[in-house]
Amino acid sequence: MSDLLDEELSVPIIFRRRPIDIPGDMRPAWRIAFVVLMLNLCCRGGQSSIRRLHVFNWCNRTIESRNLLRRAVSERVTPGTVLIRIEPSLARAIDFAVGAGVVEREGKDRVKLSSEGRKLANEIMADESILNREKEWAQALGQSVTEGFVDSIFIGSNG
Repeated sequence: MSDLLDEELSVPIIFRRRPIDIPGDMRPAWRIAFVVLMLNLCCRGGQSSIRRLHVFNWCNRTIESRNLLRRAVSERVTPGTVLIRIEPSLARAIDFAVGAGVVEREGKDRVKLSSEGRKLANEIMADESILNREKEWAQALGQSVTEGFVDSIFIGSNG
């Protein structure tokens, strides 16, 4: 038995890096572009609360969540109907966007597009090979998700 174990252990162990698939929405570059796009298309003056960006981030994840948000906005559903998922990766992407100079902070809970962010938003809109689903969805949504609506979602879900 010992000989068998010695034989198995005498073989060199080799570690190899393997690529890991990471969904696009988990990549910081994708999230930065998404934040810039949402600020440009869905927020008056390119400004938003971070809570509203979390709403956009949450509803972009699935068709069901996009439809629920669209219905909630058009029918003004009761608070608590829409439960938003807060993702730390969005907060990190916002920090990266600030570091990259495409977004500026306005207080601790608001952000706005910088002039560089507006240029990036225009480049994103002009490039037909990226974020097409997000562009279409954001243009259809427009500025219908107001800060007041977002407040009602968060107040309704917190009691």
